[in-house]
Order: sequence, then structure tokens, then C-alpha cells
Amino acid sequence: MLTLTVGRRASLLGVAVMVAMVAWHAYDLSPDGLADRSGRLKGADFLQFYTYGQLVATGHGDRIYEPAAHAEMARTRVDRRLVLSGLRPNHAPLVAWLAAPLTGLPFLRALLFFSVASALIYLVSVAGLALQTSRLSAHVGTLIAIAASWPALYITLRYGQVSAVALALVAMAAVLSARSKAVASGLVLGLLVYKPNLLVVPVLAFALTRQWRLLAGLLAGAAAELALSLSLAGPAVMRQYVEMLAALARHPELVQMFPAESHSLRGAARLVVPWSPLVDAIGLLAIPAVLWLTARVWRANTDWRPRWASLVTAMLLASPHLLTYDLLIIAAAVVLVVDWLLERAGEVPRGPWRWALALLFVGAWPGPLLAEVYHVQVSTLGMSLMLWLLTRSSRPHA
Repeated sequence: MLTLTVGRRASLLGVAVMVAMVAWHAYDLSPDGLADRSGRLKGADFLQFYTYGQLVATGHGDRIYEPAAHAEMARTRVDRRLVLSGLRPNHAPLVAWLAAPLTGLPFLRALLFFSVASALIYLVSVAGLALQTSRLSAHVGTLIAIAASWPALYITLRYGQVSAVALALVAMAAVLSARSKAVASGLVLGLLVYKPNLLVVPVLAFALTRQWRLLAGLLAGAAAELALSLSLAGPAVMRQYVEMLAALARHPELVQMFPAESHSLRGAARLVVPWSPLVDAIGLLAIPAVLWLTARVWRANTDWRPRWASLVTAMLLASPHLLTYDLLIIAAAVVLVVDWLLERAGEVPRGPWRWALALLFVGAWPGPLLAEVYHVQVSTLGMSLMLWLLTRSSRPHA
């Protein structure tokens, strides 16, 4: 078990890092107006959600995949000085309709509301997952203190991204699986179809390991969400969305302008491989590689924790499009791995496990800075190490 001393030290460390992260970001975002102290737009990615919602709210839902429409809406509804270049709207139509209610608020107030909601969703997701576990359920306070200090949370809030929702769906799916509700678990996971790159590995892994109920639920959930998008947006807009996804599948770099902020295996390869066809090949080979490792974990275990930890890790590693804020999703795998190890070993993780967790903690910051200087993505190393350790540590009926 976690000792009282370790729990107190972890809580104090978590609170100290959290205070430092909050102070740093609060200072940077403190100037009045739309720009932070470095001159960047506050909630730069949230601006696209805001213009998505504005287009829907003003009756222009048929233009949500037109960059010019987003640029025009940003100038008229946010600030006339805003200039958007290189914009490629690529979120699912449903996202635009869900963002529409936020447009009743001015941009910065909408961003604040969205940020608070995202932080709460993140913390509730981590706590809800921990309460389902055997060891961490008794130390939720300590876990929340550590989770609140994780740099990935603050990067997500700084960008204004929806990664907390993805984490919530993954956590809920894992909990439902632990309660032997396989179809419901797959159904919830299928709602991630608004980020279709994350569902490639789960679909193939469930088929490979013959998890038919999970697979059926996933396909049903994805189909239901796509049907809702179709009913809201219409066939023409859905066709534009599919065309955009096809373009990004062929050229992920269109939305990954800064290689140091990409964290999948393909993204990490861009840092060291100068030849694009070889990068593409590495990205494709990553899928069967992580599938093989994940299938080994699922076949060797009936325990839901290593199963879902490996699945979440694999789906992130194999994604062609995984930017810094999406590292928030790995929190689900970290919670499950730590609880599993505590139950098996009866102590705080040590050795290679500790290295994997440390690399993941700093993956969102200062990971991209290190990647820019040394061309090594520490988060990718951490995820790869964790997936390998899960495979090596798994035993039949563990």
C-alpha cells in the first residue's frame, strides 16, 4: 500500500507544482485584451471552436469547412484585427453544434467558462477512474493533487482544446468495461469518432482479440454520432468533412506545423527522419506494432487495468495526428498502471516504470522544448516504454 508518508509527500509535491504551474500561466495570461504576454492569442485553438459555433448560431452551418468563413467570423465577432492564415477546419460537424451555445458570451468569457469546465471534467474523470480501482481509491485526494499539477492539463487549457472530453469518454468506457458492461463500454468509446484517428487501434484490437461485444458497441456508438452529425449538417457538409479527413490522413503535417509538438510514433519520427516517405512508412508500421503488443496484454490478462492501459497507450502512439494537448488522454493509462502495480508489488512503482511515468509527466512541458533542441520526444519514449513494460509484465490471468 501507499504509506502515509509517501502519500503526504506526493500531495505536497503535487500542490507545489500545481501552484507553480498556475502562477506561471496566470502571469502569462494576465494582460488585458486578447493577447498574452508573449503576444499570442489567448486560447488560440478555442478560437476555431468559437467561430464554428458562431457559424452555426448565425445560420451558416453549411460553411463550417470554409476557412474564409471562419476568418470572417473571427474578425466580425471577436476582433477586426484578427488575421487567420493556414486554417484547416477539421473537427466533426457535431462539435460545431455543441459549441454554438458558447457564442452567446464574448470570446474571453466563453474561453474562461470552457477552461473551467475542461479542468473539472479532467479532475472528475481521473477521480472517477481511481474510485473504480483497488488501491488508488483510498488515496483519491493525493491523486487529485498530482493530477492537478500535470503540465498536460495547463497546455490543454492554454490552447483551449477539447482533450478533457476525450479523456472522459476513455475513462467512462474503461469503468464500464470493469463492470462487465462491454457493449455500453464500446458504445461510449465509439463517441470518440469525432477524433477518428483515435479509434483505429481500438477497432483493430477488439477484432484481433475477439472482443466482439466491445467492437459492436464501438461501431454502434460511432454510427449514432455520425448519424447525428449528418442530420444536423446535411450530406454536403458531411462530404466536405470526409474530404478534409482524407486530406489530413495523406498529409498529417497540414495540422502539425511544429514537429516538436507532435507526440505519436510518426510525429517523433519527423524529428529525426528528413525523408517524408520514410516518416509515412514508420507511421503505418506503428499500427501493427502497437496492435501486436496490445493484443499480447489483452490475451495474457483478464484484469481490465492493464488491458485498458495498453489500449489507451497504443491508440495514442499509433495516431498520425497527436499534438501536445492530446497527452491529457494518457492520464487514464497512468492511473490504471499505477493501481495495477501497487496491487501486484505492494509498493510505489520503481525502476523502468518510474522512468516511464516521469517521462510522461514532463511530456507536455518541457518535452516539446527538449524535442526542439535534442530532436527526441520524451513523451513518445515514455508511452513506448510503458506499453513494452505492460507487455513484458503481463501474465496469464494476472
